[in-house]
Amino acid sequence: MEANKKVSIVIPVYKAADTITRCVESLENNTYKNLQIILVEDCSGDQTIGVCRKLADMYDNVLCVENDQNHGVSYTRNHGLDYAEGTYLMFVDSDD
Repeated sequence: MEANKKVSIVIPVYKAADTITRCVESLENNTYKNLQIILVEDCSGDQTIGVCRKLADMYDNVLCVENDQNHGVSYTRNHGLDYAEGTYLMFVDSDD
């Protein structure tokens, strides 16, 4: 990979209050630091959105995006693409 190119990581999030923090912390602990992490919350209806907002407040490179209604994982991934700024793109699931 070319030196210091930004990597955007889109994470669709649905009812993942128990797993999303571990997922984001794992990415933050990566040796490659030029990351943009985009959490796309798909109207879980539980405390997941609060956890996502807290993570976005904790880390400068984490963005929390909310769907207007539950759309499913394919739409949610595509919604995240609208915010991607990186040269490279990857998808991660919230329980990875």
